[in-house]
Amino acid sequence: MNSNNEYEQEIDLKDLMFSVLRKWRMIIVAAVFFAVLLGGIKLFGGMRQLNDEEYIAENRQTYEDSMELYNTSKERLEREIENIQDSIEEQQEYKNKSILMNINPYDVYTETTSFYISTDYTIMPGMVYQNPNTATSILKAYLTIAQNGEMYNYVLERMENALSLRYLKELVTVEADYDNSMLEIKVVGETEEQAGSMMKYIKDCINDSKGVIEQAIGTHELSIVDESKFVTVDLDLEQKQKNFSASMEQLDQSLQTKNDELKALEEPQDSLLSKTSVLKSAIKYGVLGGVLGAFVVVFFVCVAFLMSDKLVNEKELRRRYQIAVLGVFGRKEKGVFAFVNRWLNKLENSAAEEMSESQVYEVAAANALNYMDGERELLLIGTVDSVMLEKVQQGLTGLLEGVVLSVGGDLSRDAQAIRRVSACDGVIIVEARNSSGFSAIEKELEVVRSLNKKIVGCIIF
Repeated sequence: MNSNNEYEQEIDLKDLMFSVLRKWRMIIVAAVFFAVLLGGIKLFGGMRQLNDEEYIAENRQTYEDSMELYNTSKERLEREIENIQDSIEEQQEYKNKSILMNINPYDVYTETTSFYISTDYTIMPGMVYQNPNTATSILKAYLTIAQNGEMYNYVLERMENALSLRYLKELVTVEADYDNSMLEIKVVGETEEQAGSMMKYIKDCINDSKGVIEQAIGTHELSIVDESKFVTVDLDLEQKQKNFSASMEQLDQSLQTKNDELKALEEPQDSLLSKTSVLKSAIKYGVLGGVLGAFVVVFFVCVAFLMSDKLVNEKELRRRYQIAVLGVFGRKEKGVFAFVNRWLNKLENSAAEEMSESQVYEVAAANALNYMDGERELLLIGTVDSVMLEKVQQGLTGLLEGVVLSVGGDLSRDAQAIRRVSACDGVIIVEARNSSGFSAIEKELEVVRSLNKKIVGCIIF
């Protein structure tokens, strides 16, 4: 037999788990106790606050102030979101309908026309009084017609494609050169046909306005001095389109930011307790207390398991001392909830729990005969009481043919048992789970080893 001086204890998680599960009664009692304790404390404190008028007044005022601030912030954010959404819709509509925003800035169809206005004005040398020069007034009249919408309405009425005044005015540029009595008009479009059509109607409108202006101001001549058509790259238009896109992106970001702020805005909870809230809080603390109580018991059970010197099951005896296990008796469970422990026992060691006592004795006897080397006088020893040793003796008698089986005792404290060991050929150790201690078992093994006696095996209750 090897000494266990060099034995390094291994923690069997399965054994630890079942050790915890077998304390289920203690776990439930602790869970219920802590649940009632914490829940009761919370319930008592809450009910006491419900009867405190000063507490009720303070909390009511705090809640009303918080609610007023919440409503103000919510209304402000909703109003800002609505304004931003309106702006986005307007911007999107403008982008969809605006010809200027959809023109390729690297392929802009452009037409320009320069009108010259001439009158019969002449300077009369030597005359103090001079006839007034009406060219400036006439140019201003044409400019007014071009800028006040009359010209645009004229064009819109004649264009085939429906277009609003806003989007047409973006395509037309009108400038007056008063020094030279010239009116310059530039038109841009998506296609050559579009630009040409608009310029044609503009020239028609200018020409049709000549009679009205002559009647109001004076006679003059209106002539076209320059006309040009070309395709150009408009970098200013490109920058304008980029700025517009950046503005739309900024609106989208602002909308997202405001929506996030609105989502993050939490409605203040009425901290004033009610009987329902007190009960809910007490239940919550009761559950927390139950979990805490169960955890405390589990923790101490685990600590006790790790520090315990008691024999938990036959596996530990085999691992520590390399002793053959002859037989293992099932646990005897009694009580109202014994079925729970029996279920746990079956989960842990179903084979042993399903065997009857007579079957265990038969298996133990068969194993003992296999492990014996001619020994004819065996002694039952163990830290269990003598009644249990005598019970094993009665159970094995008749099953061990040709073997004299007698009861020894506890070698760690019974001198008579030690003297009996010296007179036998071998020993069978009998121990009980959760009762026999490893320190006492080791003393027994030292005595047997010192006398060079055969350890046939062990039987576990």
